[in-house]
Amino acid sequence: MPVLTEWRSELDRTVGAGRYAILVVDDGSKDATPARLAGLGWTELRVHRHSNRGHGQSCLAGYIEAAQMGATYIFQIDSDGQCDPAGFAKVWERRRNAPAIYGRRMTRDDGLARRVISRILRASLKVTRRTRLNDTNVPFRLYDAPLAAATARRIPADFNLANIAMALLMEPAGFEEVPIHFRDRMGGHPTVRLWGFVPKALRLHRDLFRLGH
Repeated sequence: MPVLTEWRSELDRTVGAGRYAILVVDDGSKDATPARLAGLGWTELRVHRHSNRGHGQSCLAGYIEAAQMGATYIFQIDSDGQCDPAGFAKVWERRRNAPAIYGRRMTRDDGLARRVISRILRASLKVTRRTRLNDTNVPFRLYDAPLAAATARRIPADFNLANIAMALLMEPAGFEEVPIHFRDRMGGHPTVRLWGFVPKALRLHRDLFRLGH
């Protein structure tokens, strides 16, 4: 639980104790995760659990759940420890500037393959979708909660890389990007490796075409 602990400390410092909730989306874990979460005993901790849907769809579920909880803003990160809390304050201070504030991974510790994938994805989306976003899949994003929930509901349940669709659909409402550092993962394995990226990218563009974007 080091990720939760370090982020709780940062949220206490930046947002203020008692002024936030931590929503953990449990994507059908089969290990001791539920028991370990329950054992923390944090009053600000909420858990949304569902059967396995994958990363993107779990993010969508989290946006909708957080808005239903009454959140004004939603900040999304992954659970693998790559998101450095040191970059949060610069994102948070811009929360009133636009309905979407993204970290932009300027320095990364997660290897050449992941950097190559991100560069190819950025170039392909700029050409095919004319996006101005530089990091559509970054797991370091602050959203206006009602708008994020409404946008999440527009994305089909079988859309694979759903967080990319979120970024593209939210783009017309306005956004800012803030440089961040991206760490190597503390645990787990990447869901997309270099040799598996091509079919994922092809499916993404088919899904976006079907979505009408």
